[in-house]
Amino acid sequence: MIEALAATAAQHTTADAAAWLRAQLAAGLAGFPPAFAAAGRRIGTAAIGADGAARIAERGLRVPPELGADECARGALVLAAVAATPAGEQVALVRDLIRRGEVRERQAVLRVLAALPEPARLVELAIDACRSNVQTVFEAVACDNAFAARHFPAEAFDQLVLKALFVGAPLGRIDGLAGRITPELVRKVEAFASERRAAGRPVPDDARLVR
Repeated sequence: MIEALAATAAQHTTADAAAWLRAQLAAGLAGFPPAFAAAGRRIGTAAIGADGAARIAERGLRVPPELGADECARGALVLAAVAATPAGEQVALVRDLIRRGEVRERQAVLRVLAALPEPARLVELAIDACRSNVQTVFEAVACDNAFAARHFPAEAFDQLVLKALFVGAPLGRIDGLAGRITPELVRKVEAFASERRAAGRPVPDDARLVR
């Protein structure tokens, strides 16, 4: 997965920037913090497009075509750093990156949660990220990301779906939604729709996906 992310980033940046990324990945854990912070400036934010997203999906990680090259680079750096970190310290490393990073840094980490070792350890971090008021951070967990459907408990997954409806995030891009629909989730979405109608507010069209 590291190679897929790095190669995709390299295709959407300059040759010098791609070489820089390769050097940072080879440098090991000591150089990780400055490299992670500098990736946006060095790599750029060009979207990877459908071809890039498909290449990464072939390796088992779903990402959106709108993902930036910088996020790919940071994702590769995170996977390499976690692999080089003792198992007992890995969750703390990921937690610090999510809590202290700027928006695109947080998004990059959340996008690769499903590819990290023992991803179920990271459920509480992902649930907490869903509480963000920054829509792109929320969507980094909720949309085009298999992590929530695979690992969230029912209550947390239901809340993710309801928040997506509330903020206008597309339900059709919630990976694994169909397999997580329960009578309780249907009841909650119907209650949400009823409240919207009673208030004279439109119900999002994709609420029909939960039935």
